[in-house]
Amino acid sequence: MGRSVTINCLGYGPIDKGSRRMFCAMNRLEIEQERHKAGKEGIKIEFWQAQTRTGEMILGGTFDQLDRNVPHVKTVICPVCNGKGRNGKYYCPVCSGSGITRPGNEKKWMPWQIENMKAEGRE
Repeated sequence: MGRSVTINCLGYGPIDKGSRRMFCAMNRLEIEQERHKAGKEGIKIEFWQAQTRTGEMILGGTFDQLDRNVPHVKTVICPVCNGKGRNGKYYCPVCSGSGITRPGNEKKWMPWQIENMKAEGRE
């Protein structure tokens, strides 16, 4: 069996038909990516809540405090999928399917991997 992982930050969308949509993020970049994905679907994340001590540091609050103003991080349109979030029929691994990433994030990949991912997107 795999390990369980506690998500650092949970984002909550508006109440719709008696329930809320939840967004999970482990760091500030993922918070920004979840905001972007939600915006594409026409949803605004109303607030974020920390579940761990690391989440408290990310949000700058405490467990019981709900942060409505999470600081933004600088992002750029993903150079592999060109902001589509998909690379062919799969989610783009560089931007985690959001279409945005940190500047230079693609440098973590080898050049041949980037070329293969771009080629998959052209098919």
